Amino acid sequence: MVRISGGSWRGRLLHVPADGWIRPSMGRVRESLFSMLAQHVVGATVLDLCAGCGLLGLEALSRGARYSFFVDLEWKAVQFIEKNVTLCGARTRSTVLQGNILHKGTLNKINQLANQQFADQKPATGPHFDLVFLDPPYRQGVAAVALRALEQSSLLTPGARIVVEQEAETGPETALPWSLVQNRRYGDTRILFWQKPTHAEDP
Repeated sequence: MVRISGGSWRGRLLHVPADGWIRPSMGRVRESLFSMLAQHVVGATVLDLCAGCGLLGLEALSRGARYSFFVDLEWKAVQFIEKNVTLCGARTRSTVLQGNILHKGTLNKINQLANQQFADQKPATGPHFDLVFLDPPYRQGVAAVALRALEQSSLLTPGARIVVEQEAETGPETALPWSLVQNRRYGDTRILFWQKPTHAEDP
């Protein structure tokens, strides 16, 4: 099991598979990550991609995020996310979806569900997500492809922040029109913190 490291659920244990096929973010990496994000978590709508056991999205909720969408390809991971969402009493602030984030159909489904969830807002249709966590399997090239798919989608609000956890030996994706705010290495892990331009006309 792993513990939420901060916020109202600090210290709460979350379920993770005993066989180690999910790789939760290390505590010190999460502490640094959320320190970098600082006030940007409070009130944010979060998209947790390759969510594993849901740790990052739940950590964000614990620290004041408004709502989290969790997406993972593996059905076993989705089951663990559902358990942990229930454990934290976060059912009314969460949506859990099984899907491949490299497929356009999954991104369209996320957009559809978000439009339904936030139908009482003006405008009711996207973009909705202020903060994205992307923690894919290492050394499979998933991060670069997923980032380009996100960039081409209509999911992200102006000024959205995108946090990527990837293998340390791989550098940042150079084809993105976003600002690289942070690039930090922690052992075999690299944290990249991108920000989408606030206005469409920004470079």
